Amino acid sequence: MWKKIENYYWTLKYLKKSQLFYLVKNRLEQRKKAVTQAKAPKTRSLSLWMQGLDEHPEYLKRFRVEEILKGNVTLLHESGRPEGKNWEHPDRSHLWNFNLHYLEFLIPLAAAYRREKDVRYYDCFRDCCIRWIQENREGTGDGWHPYTISLRLTNLWICMDGFGKILQEDREFLRKLNDSMYAQYRHLQKRMERHLLGNHYFENLKAVLLGALYFQEPEVYQRTKKRFAKEIREQILPDGVHCERSMMYHKIILEDLMRVEKAMGNRSRSMNRSDQTVHLPKLLKVMQKMADAAYSLEDGMGRTPLFNDAGDNVARPLAGILEALDEEFHIRPEYQQAFPVSGYYTLQNEDLKLVFDAGEIAPAYMPGHAHCDGLSFELSWKGKPLFVNSGTGQYQGELRSYFRSTAAHNTVVIDGEEQSQCWGEHRVGKRIRDIFGECGDKQVKGSLYTCTGKYQSRAIEWKDHTLVICDKTDGSAAGYFHLTPEYEYSVLSEQKVQVQDRAGALICRICTMHGDRILIHKNDSACSYAPEFGKTEQIQVMEILWNVRKEKHIIQLQFGNQEL
Repeated sequence: MWKKIENYYWTLKYLKKSQLFYLVKNRLEQRKKAVTQAKAPKTRSLSLWMQGLDEHPEYLKRFRVEEILKGNVTLLHESGRPEGKNWEHPDRSHLWNFNLHYLEFLIPLAAAYRREKDVRYYDCFRDCCIRWIQENREGTGDGWHPYTISLRLTNLWICMDGFGKILQEDREFLRKLNDSMYAQYRHLQKRMERHLLGNHYFENLKAVLLGALYFQEPEVYQRTKKRFAKEIREQILPDGVHCERSMMYHKIILEDLMRVEKAMGNRSRSMNRSDQTVHLPKLLKVMQKMADAAYSLEDGMGRTPLFNDAGDNVARPLAGILEALDEEFHIRPEYQQAFPVSGYYTLQNEDLKLVFDAGEIAPAYMPGHAHCDGLSFELSWKGKPLFVNSGTGQYQGELRSYFRSTAAHNTVVIDGEEQSQCWGEHRVGKRIRDIFGECGDKQVKGSLYTCTGKYQSRAIEWKDHTLVICDKTDGSAAGYFHLTPEYEYSVLSEQKVQVQDRAGALICRICTMHGDRILIHKNDSACSYAPEFGKTEQIQVMEILWNVRKEKHIIQLQFGNQEL
């Protein structure tokens, strides 16, 4: 009981006053139904389709178009039918139900239609939209959550641009679709997620901004544009990384800016001159910084780095984002080693790339996607992930607390305690503090104090084909090293372990200090790994235990054929 009260105290302590106000307001209004019928004003087209994003093969392979044509859809490795009252599927995860209402699976239909000109794809899109409108008339359920509205509206505008002429000539359906979208757009303005802020509020503002352009409402446009600009300054850190420090959400927010930039850049002259004052060069500069960060931290890693909530099958693939940035905006990323505001640093040579986290857990007021991953690292070898954090996999379920725990990351647990008090599905109480990080050409290092005041520091140096990891802790320590499923451990002696691929080829040898105890986990909960949402695999995890208080502890990872 007292533990729960303490968690609430420390969670609420960091919130902004405005968040507390809207938390109360939303609780009082949560039973109100949305008004689901409205008559849309005159609209104008939005240019949102981007070939690099919406027709990229790596993105399209997530969806099975023939399956969608038959009335079924697979999202996040779960399958179901988009139908029924409020499209509720109690036998599916809540995250899957949310994703169903995004209607993102309609974008591949537009891509297929553009490629083949087969009317079946348009008919399926049309039927699905009509079914959603008819079966979500009550104005309740996940379909009327402000976040699902924000993503659904954007995805529908993308589809409308993608289908083009065939949709514009289907006037009766277009009228019904516009009326429904206008009702959603109006409801969204009343229920924006100001109690959460972060990426949710960003998505709300983006959708309303696009809606104000589409429905030609200058006053809404001007008001929202100012709020949107403020959130860009708030959420995109000076080093270009999104403030929630998840590269998955970073890519989602970058895509949002790309859509807004394209819509504004191609807007008609039907609005007043005063409404044309959009600072496009500033937006392009922000996009350049975000592109630099995404490229620097992900390219060569083999997939989305798994710091905080992240996975590979939610945001658009990096390759598609970079292709669209070049095609649409002539933006090409530049590699950088250090992102000191967000706390990410890299080491890189021709075979190895390491990303190191020495940053804040998240924005103090919005830590819902935060993990206990301070001073953790991910490492790829020859372009493939080798040492990884455990991922996310799910927002609800029995593994949620494990995936957010310290032991689920390539860092150190001190005295069996968590770095921060992650609790519930998206909450954080007391958390790490006094975080420091820096890097040189061949070294990254950082330090922090845990939520209980324990000191931890780590330096990682690349030296003569060897990665040297130096840790200092205030208590007994357990260091974790998580392998991807393609690799396994082989114990050579009490202080030596070999990493090899499944065919037995040597990748590296790990040497610990005298007196250390090595445990290899092969089939317990510590072996859970989720590279994508909805997909959990089994991996091998090495745990190294030592008790060298406040003194240097060395672990060496030797690559190549040299003996340690």
